[in-house]
Amino acid sequence: MSHFCLLAEPAAYTVSDIDLLTDAAAREYWLKLFADHFAQVLESAKQAYGRSFARPLRAAEAQFAEAIAALRADPRPASGRLGVVELCHLREKALRDNGLGDPFRPVKQRENRRAMELYPAVIRKVSALPAEQRWARLIRGAFAGNVFDLGSAATMGYAQEQVDFEKVIDQMKPRPWLIDDFDSLADVLPIGGGEPAPWARAVVFVDNAGVDFILGVMPLVRELAAHGTQIVLAANELPSLNDVTADETVKIIDQLSSADEELATYVSGALFEVVSTGNGIPLIDLSDVSDELNGAAAEADLVVLEGMGRSVESNLNTQFAVDSIQLCLLKDPSVAARVKGEVFDCVCMYRPVDQEPEADDADEAEAEQ
Repeated sequence: MSHFCLLAEPAAYTVSDIDLLTDAAAREYWLKLFADHFAQVLESAKQAYGRSFARPLRAAEAQFAEAIAALRADPRPASGRLGVVELCHLREKALRDNGLGDPFRPVKQRENRRAMELYPAVIRKVSALPAEQRWARLIRGAFAGNVFDLGSAATMGYAQEQVDFEKVIDQMKPRPWLIDDFDSLADVLPIGGGEPAPWARAVVFVDNAGVDFILGVMPLVRELAAHGTQIVLAANELPSLNDVTADETVKIIDQLSSADEELATYVSGALFEVVSTGNGIPLIDLSDVSDELNGAAAEADLVVLEGMGRSVESNLNTQFAVDSIQLCLLKDPSVAARVKGEVFDCVCMYRPVDQEPEADDADEAEAEQ
């Protein structure tokens, strides 16, 4: 495990996390949010593991409650750092220490099945669009997919409903989005079947299983592959909430390929690769990623961070040595406030390597924290 090889300045990299040691109000907000949400996590674990796990469930509940109480009494952990990343690790430790490492497994399996049933229609819809409209629809699809997140109180209900993906896309906020670099991105995106993409190889950090990955991310990266870009799908090593793991991603790609001849052609032509990030939480610390990821990323010229946790929460101002795209829907009011936005605002951030970062609203909001 080491720094991500495509960071512009690895030695200067820090996770763009909230400092919960110096901000007492933010600390109480996040401690309460994690404590309340853990009850929902345990409810899902009951469904996943059954009655025989009653004792481990009680033990996990007690362990996490004790950890939260300890931080309320003395918020300075041994590491000397406290942010949302550390709270995520504490939650996962309480689960894994008690044999409850994948409490959302049945939910992910159900959501994957639902999304796979809808995938052919989504692909047909995209393919029928005029070429000049396709990329905007794919970006909006990525936002819509990001709604289906069991880590956020604002969106947990979506995973319990039948999916009308086109309706969800229509519900996304219109442009201009909160952070909206789409025009600059559209200037370099290929239009027309024979036009190559400007990137030879893209590393795409993926987020949730089900609709998010299958209907949001896959049509987007499939279109990049159609224009010649090799796609490296970087997913968690370990389960966390309803995030898709690397092993699950491989299985999903195999299943989608069996129903999508064009995708199967790209897969057989070595345009798709799945790697583990080495990560086990919904955020990501790019100072600590797997050698497998770095090996696959060595020749890449594009990084895509998808999802609020990996892009805005933990890597809002991260600078890469190659072009980068950050796509997400804001689903937590505290995170949204950091970038002067609201829940359900959209973020489409594009940073080509030849462009100096501007002191925009997002940077100013971050600097004020």
